[in-house]
Amino acid sequence: MKQIIVFAVAVLFCQTALFAQKPKEVAEKDVAVRYVKDFQTKAKDATNVKWYKIDSLTYRAVYTDAEGDPVALLFNNKGFETHYFVSNEHCPAAIKDTVKNQYRGYNIGEVYIRKVKGSYSYQVCIAKKKGFLWWKRETDPKTLNFDTSCKFLGE
Repeated sequence: MKQIIVFAVAVLFCQTALFAQKPKEVAEKDVAVRYVKDFQTKAKDATNVKWYKIDSLTYRAVYTDAEGDPVALLFNNKGFETHYFVSNEHCPAAIKDTVKNQYRGYNIGEVYIRKVKGSYSYQVCIAKKKGFLWWKRETDPKTLNFDTSCKFLGE
């Protein structure tokens, strides 16, 4: 019985630590007013808006644009950037090959085209999956950068 209780507490602790690492969804009223105003100016036709707090100075608004595509705007004190999500099936083969060959054991999570001040690039979020049976968690996350011709630029 004691072993079962210890195991249950350990699982609960691991789940708490896992969820604490992810960006926290926040209500729009809890986001800095300037970011909300900037968002409303830049994404007038946005629907299904969800705000996330990345860290104390960074917020991310994920929404559906007028064409029905998922998009995100990332705001911080340095400005903003736009993320146009790319489904894994439409991810360029050169990017998939780079991850497969240089980051063995990693799985591709998010792929998006990043626009900052008129400049475009690909960013790919990868992580290892560890755990057992149905309970898996992502470990060792990395963000990889590629130019528009899919040349690997680094982490």
